[in-house]
Amino acid sequence: MRFEGGTFTDRLPADRARGETLAAEGMDLLKSADSLRIATEISQGSPTGGTATVQEVDLHLDRRSNCTGTFDSGTGQRGELIVIAGGATYLRFSEDSLEAMRTTARGRGPQALAAVEERIALVRGKYLKLPEGVGTGRRALPGAQCDLGAMLRKLDGGEHAFDGQVRAEAATYRYGKHVIPLVDPAPGAGETNAMYVAAEGRPYISALVMEDGNKRLTMRMSDYGKPVAAHAPAVDRTVDVSEIGGPAGAGLFEV
Repeated sequence: MRFEGGTFTDRLPADRARGETLAAEGMDLLKSADSLRIATEISQGSPTGGTATVQEVDLHLDRRSNCTGTFDSGTGQRGELIVIAGGATYLRFSEDSLEAMRTTARGRGPQALAAVEERIALVRGKYLKLPEGVGTGRRALPGAQCDLGAMLRKLDGGEHAFDGQVRAEAATYRYGKHVIPLVDPAPGAGETNAMYVAAEGRPYISALVMEDGNKRLTMRMSDYGKPVAAHAPAVDRTVDVSEIGGPAGAGLFEV
């Protein structure tokens, strides 16, 4: 017990007190970051049942909405991304994504295949230039996540928020870094939450892991404060989407 302000309060166990202190300091450092690299992986479903899906986005972003990185949302949706603050978004699909588009078109007949072959020839190895705020016609671009301030506000107050109710465990190695795990001592049914902070120096958060049933979200943080090198590709390496099936370039994405 301890005496505070004329009342007695329970003294937290040492691992809980240390966990709450480190979690609070780690979240303060995260929320004050001007720029950050966040590698996010979302897996859902049962691998053994053949229903598992995995989405991965690795972005270096800042509070001015500059952003560079890669995305992998499954077959036909892998590539690189550049977002210029207040300007265009540049999207380059990987070779396997283009091949997946070709395979889909082949299954729909010679006419569809010929049209897709023409588009693939136009964009292979180049960046699609999309005006600010334009989507692909299939789903929102990963660029929608390029506002660091908005992302941190969502993390701080959303369903994945850590409220300080954590326990510090012994230092170990996770994701190639020496860290102190901070674990939720009483998660909800089927849930597991963990935060990993640097074991040396200031307790910068290097990873957050949230599991709920068959869904797992892993966010790895690095490059705190490192400037984002978001530059428009050379003109000869870009294709404006207005050249492909209308102003949103939908013709490329819809086979």
